[in-house]
Amino acid sequence: MRLPTIAAALAAALATAPLAAQPAQVNLGGSSTTSPFFAYYSAVAETISKRTGINTTLISAGGYDVNMQQLRQGAMQLAGMSPDLINDAENDARRPFKEVRALWWATSAPQYIVVRADSGIAAMKDLNGRCFHPGMSGSSSEKNMMRILRALQITPKLHLSDPRDAIAAIQNRRCEGQVRSGSTGRLDAATEELNLGTPLRLIGYTPDEVAKIRAQYAWMPLVEQRADVLKGTPAFVTHEIPVGVVATTKMDADTAYRVTKAMWEGIADQRAAFKQIQGVDVPRKTMETQSALLHAGAIRYYRELGLTVPEAVIPPEAK
Repeated sequence: MRLPTIAAALAAALATAPLAAQPAQVNLGGSSTTSPFFAYYSAVAETISKRTGINTTLISAGGYDVNMQQLRQGAMQLAGMSPDLINDAENDARRPFKEVRALWWATSAPQYIVVRADSGIAAMKDLNGRCFHPGMSGSSSEKNMMRILRALQITPKLHLSDPRDAIAAIQNRRCEGQVRSGSTGRLDAATEELNLGTPLRLIGYTPDEVAKIRAQYAWMPLVEQRADVLKGTPAFVTHEIPVGVVATTKMDADTAYRVTKAMWEGIADQRAAFKQIQGVDVPRKTMETQSALLHAGAIRYYRELGLTVPEAVIPPEAK
């Protein structure tokens, strides 16, 4: 006589049980501490911890390329990332890594190429044989800058270091220039400060250079920036890097859903920490950035918001 009661109780328990055990701790790989995006990833980690109860530790291992290595090894569960590195990992001839899934794309980072104004460098071709810092070692900035130098067949004398050393090298005339991530229409704070004591010049791409870059890397965004990013500088074209947060298929869909939901519901805290995303509709921007597969859990949340998820970013496990 008790069997129906037991069965009903069991069914009720199963109906209310979580889909998967929720992690108590995750590691989020951010950017380097000298990057303007460090504040953003700090705010993301705090938002996730506060709104999901999952303790989220921010790790600044060096850059997105290092983050990808850590994702492979399972040392990070969430990571700041750019689409080009996902593409590289998926097509790695030796060790293809096809398990990365995007949660969201928050913004794009224009890459500003700056040189000392007294260096005599006025165009990309003038970098041949001159000292140039291509970005922090292991970062997406460095990887993409090296791609462009190869596409344009430009061979500077590379200054491989961290950004602080690169700035010091420019200040004391050991080096002529560097590439830095900024925001739309604005240099990062460290470069603006450098410009006060060491006047700088911005270098953009010519139409011929744009054509060469697009021929090699059709996926790379090339965007015109407004005049006066540096006072007196005309409008110019540079490349950008989409910036967001990814997980892997090892993260269960329910956790990915909760993390993505927490990000958007706590967006005010992230905007307070990182002004570049003020006014950005992150879910809609994510739908527009169709360059990487989305996590099934993130897709669930975006559909709850009433968004149409493009077929191109739906992974096999979510179909």
